[in-house]
Amino acid sequence: MIDKLLLPFDLLSDPEGEVAIKPFGFWDESGRISKPSLVLADPDGIVRYIYEGRDFADRPKDAEVMEAVRHG
Repeated sequence: MIDKLLLPFDLLSDPEGEVAIKPFGFWDESGRISKPSLVLADPDGIVRYIYEGRDFADRPKDAEVMEAVRHG
């Protein structure tokens, strides 16, 4: 996926939500699905940006994410 999208950073896949979803509270137990969310961590593992959407269509704007990547 990284090669396809030409991203300058790694992506984490966590289909069961055990690492990236449930510990941050981004799990909707009633729907058994993750809430739309984005967590950016630096190379040391320090979380620099968190976004939690209200519903499946609520996503951060690209400019907001790229700003967090640049200045996180």
